[in-house]
Order: sequence, then C-alpha cells, then structure tokens
Amino acid sequence: MIKVVIKDKAGVEKQIDIRKTLSGDLMLREHPEIDIIVMPEKQKVLVLPKDEQTDTIYKLQERLFKYMIQKGIILPESVFSGNVYGSLQGNYPQQGPEGVDTTQVVVYNLANFIEEERPAFEYEKAYQDAIEKELLAPDAEDSTELGEVPQDSQKGSIPKYGFPTRGIYRYNY
Repeated sequence: MIKVVIKDKAGVEKQIDIRKTLSGDLMLREHPEIDIIVMPEKQKVLVLPKDEQTDTIYKLQERLFKYMIQKGIILPESVFSGNVYGSLQGNYPQQGPEGVDTTQVVVYNLANFIEEERPAFEYEKAYQDAIEKELLAPDAEDSTELGEVPQDSQKGSIPKYGFPTRGIYRYNY
C-alpha cells in the first residue's frame, strides 16, 4: 500500500491510500462500496462494486462519472459498462494542457470525490450500527425477560390451523 500526499494550489495536503498492481495500475480502495482502478497506460478509470451490484451502487458510480465529466477529466462519450459485471469505465485524455500529468489530475479528483462522499457513508455506517445495537442490546424499556410474558394456548389473530369456515375454493390461511 502506498500513501500518496497530494497538494492543491492553496498548499493544502490530502493523503490517500493507493495500491499499485503488477501491471502498473493504481487502485483506490478507500470508499466502502466501490473500488476505483486508474489504468495510466490505457488512460482509463474502472469503477467496480466491492460487494454486489445494486441500484445504490450504480447511482454512486453514475455520480462519480458525472463528477469527473463536470470537472472535464473524463471524456463523456467514453463512459460505458465494463467487461466485469457491475462495472463502469471511462477514458481520460492522454495529454493535458501544457504537459500536465493527466493521471495525477485523475487521482487528485478521485480523492476529492471520495472526501465529498465520506460524510454520507460515515452517516450510513453510524445509522446501521445504531440499528444493530438497538436490535442486539435493547434498553430495559424495550425488552422483556424470559417468562415475563405469560404463555397462552393461542396468540395472535390468525389461528394455527386456519379458519374454521373455508371458502368454496378451500383456501387455508
């Protein structure tokens, strides 16, 4: 794992963890739902879901590419589904103006996107943790001890063996 420190024009430093593959690609894995792979030799950005492809993951991928297109980094006509299930990919220009390293610009803007998304996924994680805590360790007010609720021969509104009068089609509830 490589820790990359990026300075913007104002001198503010950002640190992001990047892994370099054997083929020379850069992997940004800080986002909890997607993996982002930058392929400098092919001038391509590939976004893969970490777990499974859902509507929320697709919308996240779409937001990422819309962000990169609005910044003028990804070519809009190049964004399409990849050959890996659930992936989206897009190309960026090979040469930037005045000899700017386009790969550095891509990584810098991907780091900015992850930073902008961080409060949303931290909130989601805190919410899920609170729900899990509520279910696994409820308050004394929201829980009952074993034997506190007396047993009855029948509980609920639906009888165990169906209703005594069935319809003409013999439906059993």
